[in-house]
Amino acid sequence: MRMHTSNRRGQALIMIVLSCLVIFGAVGLVVDLGWARFRKQAAQAAAESAALAAAASAAASSCTPACAGSIACQSATACPTSISTPPSNNLLAGCLYASANGFKASGHQNVTIAANVTAPPSVPNVTVPYWVSVSVSENIPQLFSAVLGNTYLSSGAHVTAAVLPSTSSGGCIYVLQSTGSSVTNSGSALLQSGCGIYINSSSSSAVTMSGTATIKTTGTAMTNIVGNWLASGGATITPAPNLGVSPQADPFASMNPPTVGSCTYSSAVVVTTNQTLSPGTYCGGIITSGTETITLDPGLYIIKSGITESGSPTFNGTGVTLYFNTGGITGSGSGTFNLSAPTSGTWQGVVIFEDRSDSSGITLSGTSGTQVSGLVYMPKGNLTYSGDSGTSGVISTLVVNAITFSGTSYIQQAATTAYGGGSGSCPVALIE
Repeated sequence: MRMHTSNRRGQALIMIVLSCLVIFGAVGLVVDLGWARFRKQAAQAAAESAALAAAASAAASSCTPACAGSIACQSATACPTSISTPPSNNLLAGCLYASANGFKASGHQNVTIAANVTAPPSVPNVTVPYWVSVSVSENIPQLFSAVLGNTYLSSGAHVTAAVLPSTSSGGCIYVLQSTGSSVTNSGSALLQSGCGIYINSSSSSAVTMSGTATIKTTGTAMTNIVGNWLASGGATITPAPNLGVSPQADPFASMNPPTVGSCTYSSAVVVTTNQTLSPGTYCGGIITSGTETITLDPGLYIIKSGITESGSPTFNGTGVTLYFNTGGITGSGSGTFNLSAPTSGTWQGVVIFEDRSDSSGITLSGTSGTQVSGLVYMPKGNLTYSGDSGTSGVISTLVVNAITFSGTSYIQQAATTAYGGGSGSCPVALIE
């Protein structure tokens, strides 16, 4: 009898052990599948960030990227295990983003990137100027469920991002004045945009042009005028503008100005020799004379009474924002301005911000080489380029009350990267 009971107990122990193995394996499978789901979401995030970064880098050069230079086109190619910084092309920039999100071409992981200006092969019936496809894969070592023979579980993600065609929903240049001639273009001046021009004046002479002046848009961007335009001589707008359109609202109306605190400099800062200035509040403005070079350290400059220049000074500043609480940039001089906006922080993308109650003008005149990159925002102020002020902004947005060009001045707008996701007309988006 005792022997019979002992046998039953032994059988029960065997059944319990076998059941535990099944239970532990099932629990382990659930845990591993949960971990695999988490890793799949991580792979999706890495693929999306890499594709968007690579496409955005291409869009920053043009709304219609070409396969040359820093814009790469290739079939699906694995990211290198080591990438120099800064990356030499936009696809390597995408590889860096994938790596920053925890995925690289090494070990159990693989990242491949393809791109071209053709129709995306995996997205039928879609036409875009440029696309980037990123595939992220990973063999995930199994832990608990390995007892069931599942050593690895494959996971990954595939996405495609594209530079979308420019549309009438956004542009690089906004001229907000609602009446009168708000764009004056004379001499041999060139106003060019790869993203769109929007002119709100309802006047029959909203745009007045003479000489060999040219307004030109590239790609699918257009010049849009609420009213009409007048031209004499060989002046032209190409392609022909859209007329009678609806006015465009200020795309940065919700952008708050900085808080003006106590004065860093109560009196005017007079610069007569080469000098470096630091961010702060300049309550008396800045006055220049001669041929001095003024270097602006990165940061926010709050300026009252504006900048008054004479002679031919040079302003150099990277990562700077000039906020004009009162006044603008005026004077009899012919200064050169080489300014670029911050790439991060509160004032990312903003290089010049004139207070909405400030109707002072900003004049850039007389010299070549001026480069202003970022958002130039002066909704009540007039912007003037004159003489040989060869001004180019490859990553710029203009929002001004009115604008005047004369002489051989020009401004070229190839793309837009402005504050807080402003109105770029060649957006980047995921399409798969």
